[in-house]
Amino acid sequence: MKNLKKAFLTLLLIAMGASGAYAQYVTTHAKMAMPGQQQGIYYALPRTVLKIDFVMEKIDLVKGPYSDYVGMIGADESVSEDSEEYRLTNVRMSTYAEADPQATFFVAFNKKGANDEFYLSPKGILQGVGMNVESAEMPSSEPIMEQEIPIVDRTFKYHYGAKGYKSEDQMARAAADMINRIREEKIKLITGFQETSFALDTYRQMYADLEAMENEYLSLFVGKRIVKTVVRTIYVTPKKGVPTMTVGTFSKETGFVPGITEESNGVNVTVQMTSLNTTGSINQASQSAVESLSQDNKLFYRIPETANVKVMVDEETVLSCRTTVAQFGAFTLAPLGNTKMAFDPNTGQVIRFGAE
Repeated sequence: MKNLKKAFLTLLLIAMGASGAYAQYVTTHAKMAMPGQQQGIYYALPRTVLKIDFVMEKIDLVKGPYSDYVGMIGADESVSEDSEEYRLTNVRMSTYAEADPQATFFVAFNKKGANDEFYLSPKGILQGVGMNVESAEMPSSEPIMEQEIPIVDRTFKYHYGAKGYKSEDQMARAAADMINRIREEKIKLITGFQETSFALDTYRQMYADLEAMENEYLSLFVGKRIVKTVVRTIYVTPKKGVPTMTVGTFSKETGFVPGITEESNGVNVTVQMTSLNTTGSINQASQSAVESLSQDNKLFYRIPETANVKVMVDEETVLSCRTTVAQFGAFTLAPLGNTKMAFDPNTGQVIRFGAE
């Protein structure tokens, strides 16, 4: 009886070994792969990256060369020193997919039985087996960038100092006299005190030109306040089990600054991600199990998770939205051989399935 049981167990082990030996496909995590000893391909599952734009109003305050003589034009205040300040006006978020290094696998082929076609995106993300889906991946990442719109001239057009033939006091008086003459010409236009008659559009253009000239001369005394839009962009890769990530700081003096260093100034900017547990009912494998197991005639894919995302400046919520985060999802298996499948290259979800 013991010998019979032993023989049965031996036959069972042989059968199990034979099953692995003659499998059409064997899928293992990239860490466990031996591509030099096996024929096959690598494929990756997508992970979601958040592209976050911080849109700010940047105000440059530029001191005028005649600020000490502001009383000559009857003004009470002027810019006393060059400075800049920022105000956050908007935060935008979009997502794109990239290959997940923690979810990259190797599929070994058995020459005798493997005849399915595998379709990958240009990034190496699995798109289909036996059928393809048109790639609609989001754009590739870009470096952290800053855009300034528009570029405004910080110089003073009518600054006589460049000519160098008058004292500062004399130049300031000449500029103040010019302001008075411009204002007189504006009054003449308004009251119709002109020897020549012009069309209405011509009057408007002449007045606008005088207004621009007056403002330029005034800036010599009161300084300039230059307002422009600045966009600073960062890329955040959500991590499972990490609900809050500090991505930078914000202050009135520097605006949003990516990263945290000892020199960082201002309040923290954080990204908070809360999974909605939409895949909670799926009996899923852990990351360690996925990395250590091999699967015959099956491949790993992932059902994506939905999450709420908040961007916080200190304790203020400046952006709140809901999005799909692929790497928060559940690992599971799909059969290989006599089946056709297509996957969304942005989320990894199966979007088509059929049997031959």
